[in-house]
Amino acid sequence: MIKHIMVPYDQSEPAGRAFEFAMDLAKKYGARISIVSCIVPQSPMDPTFATAYGETLILMRKAATAALAKLEVKIKEAGIPDKADVLEGLSITDELMSYADAHQVDLIVMGSRGLGGFRKLLLGSVASGVIQHAKCPVLIIK
Repeated sequence: MIKHIMVPYDQSEPAGRAFEFAMDLAKKYGARISIVSCIVPQSPMDPTFATAYGETLILMRKAATAALAKLEVKIKEAGIPDKADVLEGLSITDELMSYADAHQVDLIVMGSRGLGGFRKLLLGSVASGVIQHAKCPVLIIK
């Protein structure tokens, strides 16, 4: 049975469609939703950029939090229990898998491609990694 759905969200169109699909499933199954966004910090090679790097990381967190807050409004209006988290790590796939394991996720619903630059790929690298490593079913939305 589906009790907990995780939706990785990166503000791309496929992620938005995955979110809408997950909301529909949550309503039908009485499941809760966790929407997660992942920030990948990259250390500056030149120490003179440390201040700018710190400020950029703060802006990335704020942008991710704001994007998730908009989705939380929709979830609350639909009466679906939810949780929103901004994850941070060197590997988006690893962070998503750790979150899914730690929060007993029953289903991952995600977009086929995110905001990466390789438009011709049929399946994004994060989606591919999640499919390969997830312990629960993964539903990919185009």
